[in-house]
Amino acid sequence: MDPQQREMFTRVTKGMLSGKAGEKAHEDFKVNGQYENDPANRIVGIPFVDRYIEKGSLEDIDEAAQSGKPFFLNVNFMKVHQPNLPDPDYIGKSLSKSKYADSMVELDARVGRLMDKLREKGLDKNTLVIFTTDNGAWQDVYPDAGYTPFRGTKGTDREGGTRAPAIAWWPGKIAPNTRNFDIVGGLDLMATFAKVAGVALPKNDREGKPIIFDSYDMTPILFGTGKSERTAWFYFTENELTPGAVRLGHYKAVFNLRGDGGALTGGLAADTNLGWKGPEKYVATVPQIFDLYQDPQERYDLFMNNYTERTWTMPAFLGALKDLMKTYIKYPPRKLQSASYSGPITITQYQQLEYLRKSLEKEGFNIPMPTGN
Repeated sequence: MDPQQREMFTRVTKGMLSGKAGEKAHEDFKVNGQYENDPANRIVGIPFVDRYIEKGSLEDIDEAAQSGKPFFLNVNFMKVHQPNLPDPDYIGKSLSKSKYADSMVELDARVGRLMDKLREKGLDKNTLVIFTTDNGAWQDVYPDAGYTPFRGTKGTDREGGTRAPAIAWWPGKIAPNTRNFDIVGGLDLMATFAKVAGVALPKNDREGKPIIFDSYDMTPILFGTGKSERTAWFYFTENELTPGAVRLGHYKAVFNLRGDGGALTGGLAADTNLGWKGPEKYVATVPQIFDLYQDPQERYDLFMNNYTERTWTMPAFLGALKDLMKTYIKYPPRKLQSASYSGPITITQYQQLEYLRKSLEKEGFNIPMPTGN
């Protein structure tokens, strides 16, 4: 950036924040994408940020051990989200000597030191640890952070956009070397943590309105005492009100199919439904049906073809969709916190909206203009 642009960027963005509950958070330092580590002058580049996240996390574990009270620690290492800028200490440490692989070696080492700290403080036998991430692989770091073997990326309703690694660890509670294939997801962490902590989820939000958690307790499958209560998973992306895909058991129906043969999904698009760049264009009138146990890559549409058909799955999918849509009536969706201008807006659209705004203002209604992201 030139100095003028950097000054503006520094003024309008926040860096790494810290603070106590009930107090205003303060900024420790700004973050940039360069190999720069100067916390004294409040600038730290992405490659170095995980040093400070690890340090703060180890201090939190020390503090929790000293207090003797139950604790919750949510550690978000930068390398999970930006895996192509390894710390200098880990450059060349991987077998492949690639930036992505070096970053994974760094991430593994830092997670390992947190686990060692739990053992050192004698907290390992009474602590549930879950390692996971927030979504599927990011197209913009292809091919290093690949999504093999799944189809699609972050921002799509394909398995490559939603499947994420998950490891649960609790010595004496979770049997080692076990695997589970029930339908569970990040949403279910809320109910699981509440169950482990012995607390009830709140019934109302801060405004006193009823709050509903789409979350199921995962402890039965973690501890080997039963099955998950979740039987369905609904996939959403972009601005979908109805799900772009639905999973029931091992069958998945995909309704959200982008048009234009993938032309608008980015230059690296390997198939017609990769990527999340481009407009909201959906062309499906009937879904694709996949058996995820046999075909997790979603390559063979079983809805109806010359060797098999699974049209008989549709009543179950439509029943699940109907039940979901009823919840929108019972629990109306709130206004999105992130609702903003998604651009670009044309002159004609602006004139139409301006006319509508002025007309409604006369009747006592006020609609603000788009504000930008």
